[in-house]
Amino acid sequence: MGITAGGMIILLALSGGLPEVMWLGDEGVLGSAGAAGMGNTVYADISPQAVLQNPAMASKLPEGFSVGITGTVALDIEKRTRRVYDSFGGVVGESEYSFNQNFHPLPGGAAISWKTGDLAFSAGWRAVSTFGYSYSRIMNDDNYVKVGEETLETSGILNDFGFSSAWRQGELFSIGAGGSFVTGTRSLEQRMQYVDPTASSYEIELDTEISGMVVRGSALVNLNRVSISGGVEQPVGWTTSEGSSEADISLPMVLRAGLRYLPGNRLMSLFVADFWWSGTQAVEVADADAGMKNSWGFGAGVENTLPGGTIGRAGFEYDSSPVASALDRMKFTTGLGWVLDDITVDAGVSFSPVRWDQYQADGLPTFTPGDSLVVESSRTAFTLGIEKTF
Repeated sequence: MGITAGGMIILLALSGGLPEVMWLGDEGVLGSAGAAGMGNTVYADISPQAVLQNPAMASKLPEGFSVGITGTVALDIEKRTRRVYDSFGGVVGESEYSFNQNFHPLPGGAAISWKTGDLAFSAGWRAVSTFGYSYSRIMNDDNYVKVGEETLETSGILNDFGFSSAWRQGELFSIGAGGSFVTGTRSLEQRMQYVDPTASSYEIELDTEISGMVVRGSALVNLNRVSISGGVEQPVGWTTSEGSSEADISLPMVLRAGLRYLPGNRLMSLFVADFWWSGTQAVEVADADAGMKNSWGFGAGVENTLPGGTIGRAGFEYDSSPVASALDRMKFTTGLGWVLDDITVDAGVSFSPVRWDQYQADGLPTFTPGDSLVVESSRTAFTLGIEKTF
């Protein structure tokens, strides 16, 4: 999850034991919808949005102005169950603890690029992370009588306003540099309402503001049908605040690499891959160790041009968790693309399942050792993007 994973780490204490995707946020559509259909391979993507993250890739954009816009809708499903034991300690089944579904639109990004000769420039906005989660459960006693209801809702967005520039030296080598200002908010509202009027019901509302900057640099090498890029991201000056309380966040450098391969066959195939690594073990909040481990991820995908000109895509993405290996996430993707003169329309679909027992991630604060809670969740997302060259 890159810089977003580090930047959101302070929110762990506020999230009541939710899986990390809820307090880190869900990664937005950082590149084109075409890249989203090929394993979210942003660092190997040639689009106005993606070159904000890989500045050197702007040298491969077409001459003139290019504009790109993306957006996403997602369906989140989460089921929580607890194991039921008999009097001898044997497992006899599972009891549903909660079941939640959330369908919501997610912002993507918009960017514009300009290339002339060996120079290229890009600027735009991307929703690098979003917070949209609703949770509720009915609390029953041992006789299955309702005693109360718990609800929790989060909302917010982390915006990245970025720019990049690239310079091409001949046909072989390109370098790029850029940066962005990151700002956003996250709101959390939790209610506990008991049936018994003498019980202490409560409501908690927390609004958190996050801000910081990111400096980026990358290089690109063109080797006939193969393009290889590598670069770094360095977060600078990140802070988070709640009311009058403010804390500095120290975030590590993120290393990234991307690969594009054109075999030159009749299907006009394209193979892409990217990789990232972050030393999130070094994350500190207010000079205190955040207790993370280093994280990494990769994506890979392929596209082929089908009869009639339609482009078919498929891919896979894997992101390791900085909290526990049980929270590692896989994503299966597919998509289609259509080229209409100087307009390109892309659509992508992704499915990301995860299942974990709470004892596999005992750093989450509300769970206790020996708890038999099992969490199964999935996200199905549809991404649509449009690009136009002038």
